[in-house]
Amino acid sequence: MSLTVCFLTRNEAGTIERAIRSVLPVADQVIVADTGSADGTAEAAARAGATVVSFTWGDDFAAGRNFTLRHASGEWVLWMQANEELLPASHDALRACLGSVDAFGFFVRVRNVADPSRPEQAAETADLRLFRRPADGQDLFVGRLHPHFRPEVVSAVAARGQPVLRSDVVLRADVDRGAPAESKLRFNARLLELELHDRPGQLHYLIEYARVLRLLKDDPDAQAKARATLAEAAAVVAQHRHAPSPPSFKVQVLLNDILAGSDSGAGAGANPSPGPLSYDDARDLALRWFPSSPNLLWTVAEQSFKRHDYAGAAEVLQRLLHLGRTGTYDRSHRFDPRVLGEDALLNLGACYLQRGRLDEAEACFVQLATSPLRGRQANELLGTVQNRRKNAENRGVK
Repeated sequence: MSLTVCFLTRNEAGTIERAIRSVLPVADQVIVADTGSADGTAEAAARAGATVVSFTWGDDFAAGRNFTLRHASGEWVLWMQANEELLPASHDALRACLGSVDAFGFFVRVRNVADPSRPEQAAETADLRLFRRPADGQDLFVGRLHPHFRPEVVSAVAARGQPVLRSDVVLRADVDRGAPAESKLRFNARLLELELHDRPGQLHYLIEYARVLRLLKDDPDAQAKARATLAEAAAVVAQHRHAPSPPSFKVQVLLNDILAGSDSGAGAGANPSPGPLSYDDARDLALRWFPSSPNLLWTVAEQSFKRHDYAGAAEVLQRLLHLGRTGTYDRSHRFDPRVLGEDALLNLGACYLQRGRLDEAEACFVQLATSPLRGRQANELLGTVQNRRKNAENRGVK
């Protein structure tokens, strides 16, 4: 089975060659659709061995993807970003996927590395990046920003009984943990507004639009639009509150926002709970719909602790540690991997400490005593445990 690897680029000269060279051992064709780079991206891609085509940008990433696919000849397509590389250890796994008879596509593991000096702290997400190219040349994608498979395509795949499977194919992505630049936020907000104008009422895009607007913190108009958009999205979610599964995986972002904004100890800048979903509603839906979401569970634990519900916080932190040990966490959104390890363990110890369960608190802190990241805090808390024991002994408490 033949494979085409596709990229859509703009000013990616610093990383595109590495990305292309990482797939040359397994790719029959590499297509780079460049949207008008001014830094030599097209020349670098051609030098690395790709076929470069020009795409006239029209504020539509889905259109760019569909254009790129029309130049592909492989039976299978692997979609990549210019800041990613295919790990050599994944070559055999990729070839095995290409030999699948029944599958439409495969979820690829994306290892997001924010600090190259600490690759073990990378967080993995999963994305449908490897899929069959349609023989009839139909457009697969829709969505001006964060494009996704067209509903008709999803329905047709389901009707044919073609599964989408998980794989051991791993892409390494270098990501910036810093806050996005205002120019990028405004670019994203503009595309999201256009998307909602084209196809109104899409829950996924309503939530994402509100999220981006909220990041424009110094813009009062953006904040007002964000509140209105959040309320609209919350009203949609409220209609599904008794359903066994969420109407969109993006709902976890909305629930996270409601939980964080409902902080009882927050100041005047706190975000009010939008629409008909209260803090308790959001907590219930978070635990029921997204029991393995690291970001959302971390927020539930954090807010439970702030509300002095130390038993509830401890229960969620234990779940996070279990997900980290077993690798069974949700990979649909990026997250800080420390919430599945050292940060969860440190805060679990703090919960035990608040409840007076000193032996269990001590066991948590001892495990972290030599940690480069959390060792100082753990040792300080060990000192607190010892002081409480001494005070109890002085009062004659056994």
